[in-house]
Amino acid sequence: MVEMMMEEKAGFHVEFEQRPVEDREQSIKQGMPIYKDVEVAILTMPGASLVVDKFVTDELLYEWRHGDNKRKPPSPHAFRAYEAWKEGLEAPVEGTDLRNWPGVTPAQLKTCQGIHVRSLEDLAEANADTIRKMGMGGVSLVKKAKSYLKSAGNNKASEEIGSMQVKLDSLVETIAKKDAQIDELMEELDGSKRKRKVA
Repeated sequence: MVEMMMEEKAGFHVEFEQRPVEDREQSIKQGMPIYKDVEVAILTMPGASLVVDKFVTDELLYEWRHGDNKRKPPSPHAFRAYEAWKEGLEAPVEGTDLRNWPGVTPAQLKTCQGIHVRSLEDLAEANADTIRKMGMGGVSLVKKAKSYLKSAGNNKASEEIGSMQVKLDSLVETIAKKDAQIDELMEELDGSKRKRKVA
């Protein structure tokens, strides 16, 4: 049985473009350069420290959807970004979009976007090189993002606990009603047994 691989964490930003590439076979046949459009994925790590271009092939799309059955897990965020690009839409941000976070100023947002830090989670996990590229205030901005995510996690946990408490109270009430119904039925059953004995 093949073990299911975990999804890859969205650790990179991906953009797409079409590029003209020479079709060598057709160029040789025609005796002149013939070009074809190919789709290219531009993968950028947060901080823009590493940029990798990959041709979009059926194999790459399969790998993004299912992993490579060896060591690479699926990258659903990359596949969703490709689908959005094909439809002419902006790629969805994995996590909390920095544009929606009130803790970032317009200038800080522009700086982060310029180094491909697009989500609050990317910002909270920024390495030293990425923080350096943010310039003055980078360290405190990362701390702020970490603190925000931690508090959001605590709020979510308390919301979940509150929701579970409501469900538990409802179950306790339902069980109490069922117990009362069972007691009534048992009394009726005992009453009909006594009547039979008397008759």
